[in-house]
Amino acid sequence: MNAKTYESVQGLGKTAQELESFGNAQNQLNADILKEIRIMQLQTNMLTHHLKEAQDEIAKLKEEQVKYILKLNQCRAELDSMKHQLETKDSFQAEVAALRQEVDRLKLTAKLNSNAIARLSNQET
Repeated sequence: MNAKTYESVQGLGKTAQELESFGNAQNQLNADILKEIRIMQLQTNMLTHHLKEAQDEIAKLKEEQVKYILKLNQCRAELDSMKHQLETKDSFQAEVAALRQEVDRLKLTAKLNSNAIARLSNQET
């Protein structure tokens, strides 16, 4: 990009002198604008680079988030499994307690029956 658009023309009198000062001012303005455009281009490039870095970081964070969500779901599944196992264990413990009571009742009944049979046997003899 060239900032100069006016080329000096000599020897045309007063009009040329007015054009000369206008052209020089326009060339200076163009140079200043070109300088600002280049600064903005550099800033844009820098911001684009920072945006790319931020997008990469966001992508990494999203990947980590997905991993943590999967791990959380796995932990929840394990917790549900453990709760089910605990409920099953409690159910088994209740069944074992009921079976013990039944065995104790049967032992008592058998003992009472044995005592009754022994008494009847003793009475007959």
